[in-house]
Amino acid sequence: MTRAEKDVLGEVELDDNVYYGVNTIRAKNNFQISGIVEDSDHIRAMTVVKRSAAIANNRLKALSDERKDLIVKASDEIIGGKFHDQFVIDVYQAGAGTSFNMNTNEVIANVALELSGRKKGDYSFIHPNDHVNMSQSTNDAYPTMMRISAAYKGQRYMDELKLLIKSMEKKAEEFKNVKKPGRTHLQDAAPVTLGMEFSAYAYTLKKNLRDFENAMEFILELNIGGTATGTGINTPDGFQKEVVSEIAGFTGFNFRPSENLPGIMEFQSDFARLQAAVTNNALDINKIANDTRLMYSGPGTGIHEIFIPAVQQGSSIMPGKINPSIAEAMNMICHSVVGAQGALNVSVQAGQFELNVMMPNIDYELSRSLQIMTNGMKMFRTLLIDGIGANEEACREHLSKSFGSAALLNPYLGYDTVAKIVREALETHKSIKELVMKTGKLSEEEYVKIMSGGIRKQ
Repeated sequence: MTRAEKDVLGEVELDDNVYYGVNTIRAKNNFQISGIVEDSDHIRAMTVVKRSAAIANNRLKALSDERKDLIVKASDEIIGGKFHDQFVIDVYQAGAGTSFNMNTNEVIANVALELSGRKKGDYSFIHPNDHVNMSQSTNDAYPTMMRISAAYKGQRYMDELKLLIKSMEKKAEEFKNVKKPGRTHLQDAAPVTLGMEFSAYAYTLKKNLRDFENAMEFILELNIGGTATGTGINTPDGFQKEVVSEIAGFTGFNFRPSENLPGIMEFQSDFARLQAAVTNNALDINKIANDTRLMYSGPGTGIHEIFIPAVQQGSSIMPGKINPSIAEAMNMICHSVVGAQGALNVSVQAGQFELNVMMPNIDYELSRSLQIMTNGMKMFRTLLIDGIGANEEACREHLSKSFGSAALLNPYLGYDTVAKIVREALETHKSIKELVMKTGKLSEEEYVKIMSGGIRKQ
């Protein structure tokens, strides 16, 4: 069974089982690009915009009680998880997100019509544009949706980052007495502890968390109420305040009205700020993953100063090989996020006059980055970091052979003398201790005391 719907381009036939309409089917046919459609966060976020607008319009006497109640009931069903298969627009779509906005308007309208006992497509009673999209434009509804979705994803991201920080701090305490060689330029350097290395990781991730929290403050400013160009045409007096208050109350996030609607509509750099915070975190976690892979290298011919959980076999041909698969996956996630920053930045700078039509790509790159980093940090924490153990025997052995410890002798023998000792040790394979004793400038007791006191307490 089908139903016919019309727009200015003509008439289309739709399967009467679908809840979207003519605008959606045209966009679905036009944009067969990635096969990726908006996820549940986006569906719920856009539906929250529509629900909140209906309530605000009703309070301001612009929308009847009956229509408001039906739009709210339909929205609540969608927010609760129903009809998500009716959101079929590819993430690469018409500029500014008009396609997804109309997909949402049509689904809500048709669900509301069925709830009222009417047939889908009977838009004379509840119209996708006139009622569901009342007091809105794609130009303010879509970026508001982006901000709500980013808040949903951002909260989960922050929660996971906090857990990762705790894991790093726990390992820092666990390994605080495990002495090992420091390495700079991949060469022996002054000694450290394994705990110091994990403490540095935790410290850096804390800074990244603060950076993200600061960037999130910009995301909480909404431009809903600006409609097409930030002037608020076709909205009742007081709409901006009412709709933002409703969104904040419903979502639990401290959203606030924008102080400059044209400014927040034209410029999308708030999303670049948030993406930058995610990217900086990815850069640092990528370094941690690299360190992990290097410290685990071996087991017979590498550094192998840590043990990691075995999560899967590492080779289809070499039996017993266990690779740092989790760290490798984390690397790839971080690389992808770094690339997303470039794509997002290009779209952010592409705004023209009163609008940036590249918002769907900005949203996709940011959303994907938040999603994969959140999932990646959870994987990294639970399947790798939490299970890392110290190979104390290897750490002691490497420290005993490290030439970096010779720097501790500088205050007693002088840089040039120590440099000659290190060079002779490399050429003759004699120990640093043996050559120091040969100088007659330090006793064995003094040497041991100096070399054992080279690591400050954390």
